Amino acid sequence: MPTVMHLNLRVDPTQYIPQIRQIPGFDYIHLVRQPKYMTDLSLFNERVYFLSEIFSPKDFLAKHNVSLLHAHHGQLGMLLLPFKEETKLPLVTSIRGRDATLGNQPVGYLENMKVLFEKGDRFYPVCQYLADRMISWGCPPEKVQVLYGGVDLTKYHYRAPASEGSQAILSVGRLVEKKGHHVLMKAFQKIKDKFPQATLTIIGKGELKEYLESLAVQLNLGDSFRLLDHLHKDEVRKQMSDADLFCAASLEASNGDLEGIPNTLKEAMALGVPVISTYHAGIPELIAHKQEGILVKENNVDELAEALEFMLSHRELWEDYTIAARQKVEQIFDEKKQLQLQAYYYHELLGGRA
Repeated sequence: MPTVMHLNLRVDPTQYIPQIRQIPGFDYIHLVRQPKYMTDLSLFNERVYFLSEIFSPKDFLAKHNVSLLHAHHGQLGMLLLPFKEETKLPLVTSIRGRDATLGNQPVGYLENMKVLFEKGDRFYPVCQYLADRMISWGCPPEKVQVLYGGVDLTKYHYRAPASEGSQAILSVGRLVEKKGHHVLMKAFQKIKDKFPQATLTIIGKGELKEYLESLAVQLNLGDSFRLLDHLHKDEVRKQMSDADLFCAASLEASNGDLEGIPNTLKEAMALGVPVISTYHAGIPELIAHKQEGILVKENNVDELAEALEFMLSHRELWEDYTIAARQKVEQIFDEKKQLQLQAYYYHELLGGRA
């Protein structure tokens, strides 16, 4: 079985573990830059290594019989270039939302990415939107292959939405600008008097926690609003299952930071929770407006408030939306299918040697 050496940002459950450790027909070496990025010790095993402790890339790769290098962000691809140059092994790089912005990047980021485009073998953007962005930056189109993030459908079971009852709105994501939580809170404030039973819960942690807590007070959201700290994945799934609506108000941050396609949207759709989101980045590849859910302009409080009001007033549409949404996830965003596609891409690049 061929071995792929993966470099990602951190070892924790949010960091693409299936796309590293569950590729059918491939073994793995899981590399992170330093021990401090080993953030979840339950995922530590004998295949985890630290880039800072590798002094001879050629010897390390030979010892572990590595056939392929996979970096899970653009900057990490740059870090693996010396490994490729010493060993002539193929290098693939996953491209996620953060990689497609020039905001808050190191000096010379775009120039370094152009070197990576030239010397790297394949690039796997997580949506077509990011693929187009990479090509516009100079990446040869023949090196680009879209590889969506998938949902483990053995854990996310469809349940038809309730035709009446609670009006619980949920959003899940890091507390950073591009998630648009502040826009959602302002939109919710506009409709909460018309729907006095409605609640809004946001789950996540991040740099904007104090700002969002202060905003909730300014908007007088009271007991209708909860901001919950980062929860275990199983608890998030339970909260999602119990929600009546899921909203991802994604937007381009002031520094240019982008989403790809939020996995939380895919998870809500798999569970049968009606979704509202924005025309941002790759999200329209997942949701067609008024087919799998509702889409509005990003960073637009009024449109988002209208969408919340529309959905809360038209529960009779929810089942059709959620059936279509579940089918979309099963067809395109099933984790098993995406991992099989990843394996196919590897085999293709290795020329059948795998």
